[in-house]
Amino acid sequence: MSSSPTPNQPTVRLLAALKESGQPVFEEVPVEILGPARYRLLASPGILDGLARGDVFTVDPQSSLYRVHEHGGNLCVQVWYPGLDLAGRVDAELVPGVVALGGTLDGREQELSSFTVPLSAGIPAIEELLNGWVDSAAGATWSFGNAYEEDGVTPLPWLRKALGSD
Repeated sequence: MSSSPTPNQPTVRLLAALKESGQPVFEEVPVEILGPARYRLLASPGILDGLARGDVFTVDPQSSLYRVHEHGGNLCVQVWYPGLDLAGRVDAELVPGVVALGGTLDGREQELSSFTVPLSAGIPAIEELLNGWVDSAAGATWSFGNAYEEDGVTPLPWLRKALGSD
């Protein structure tokens, strides 16, 4: 995921997924180094699930697997538009709405944009913005990268706790 990193910005390569063939897919993310194998994420990832900007995590150097130790209070929002040239519309229509919620555009690849939005903006407001935009951009989809279990409905433990439903 490219987010116009600054020169000499430390990054960490994390295991994002496994292809059907079993081949690993990695994402390199910008970090602040806090200690040996301990980092704070500086931009929400594009394909990696489970992290958002501000999270503190450790990495197993052998497997590139991570473990979150402290959540930064942010939601990672991933917007996909495969085969569509929607980057201009993302910038003109979606970015201002995300910024109005206190969020930022953290990265972009050709068919994907990742955002960080503070949980304090409220999940209903975030969903309203993203659903409205996706409804007007046929073929585009979005999801939270760090909020729900694989079923897309069950909040992750950190989110349940943050929302006071744990």
